[in-house]
Amino acid sequence: MSSLLLLLAACGGSDAPSVAEPAAAPAASSKSLTIKGSDSEVNVVQQLAEAFMKDHPGVSVSVSGGGSGTGIAAIMDGTAQLANSSRALSGTEKIDAGRRGLDLRGFVFATDGLAVVVNEKNAVASLSLDDLGKLYRGETLAWEGLGGAGPVSLYGRQSNSGTYTYFKEVAVKGEYAPTLKQMNGTSQIVEGVRADAGGLGYVAAGYVSGDRAVGLRVVGLVTAPGQPPLLPTDEASVLSGAYPLARPLYQFVNGTPTGALKDFLTFEAGPAGQSIVKAAGFYTIAPEAVAANAVLLGQ
Repeated sequence: MSSLLLLLAACGGSDAPSVAEPAAAPAASSKSLTIKGSDSEVNVVQQLAEAFMKDHPGVSVSVSGGGSGTGIAAIMDGTAQLANSSRALSGTEKIDAGRRGLDLRGFVFATDGLAVVVNEKNAVASLSLDDLGKLYRGETLAWEGLGGAGPVSLYGRQSNSGTYTYFKEVAVKGEYAPTLKQMNGTSQIVEGVRADAGGLGYVAAGYVSGDRAVGLRVVGLVTAPGQPPLLPTDEASVLSGAYPLARPLYQFVNGTPTGALKDFLTFEAGPAGQSIVKAAGFYTIAPEAVAANAVLLGQ
């Protein structure tokens, strides 16, 4: 099963005791909607919100980042109606939601191919998943032997980031090296690697599309000996899950969405919303998520 399918499966279900009456979504004013969470998603969701507000002039949509954990905490404490998250809910979060009487449900609005990047001066064009893990665990300290030269400088997110957690589980497969520079946002990773000849980082696909990749080299990933490297810029590989860092981009809602919240989710999944997703450098909703979204929206 592809990592993309595994992530989708992890989104559903709960380790918490069942709740007889699922909690309704947090009350959202017909005039306002608050969205918090993933820094990987914040820019594209801001663009989606701006387009939605043009078509719904009576609705105000506020979007802020801070990390997936921040968004999930906000929906649990009722300070947001929608949580942006670049990862599925953790087991602990599912248990916490159940104890609070919440019914957190996942909605997939886009697909990401998380990109591994180096400085443009670095000659490394591809890495095996094994080599990538060794680099981020601190077992490989220099680029010699991988096609480059000089010491390796690691960039990543801080621990409340969904991307930090996702990359740790899928690529690092262990503990991050203590030398990891934990950046507050994805843009800081981009700027750090651009300015550091030995830099190595991971960023959402939307941060390396078009001119956004200036100063960076996107590294291909080799999944098996003798196989060609796969790139996050290959839409077919990402949507099929063949690209090893392909992942759904989630939003979590409490209960069945209604009113402005339902309208916004419907807009995101529709042709206009998906056009914005692609223009931002991400990919459309993978086929296996479309049906689950329709159930959530009652379509």
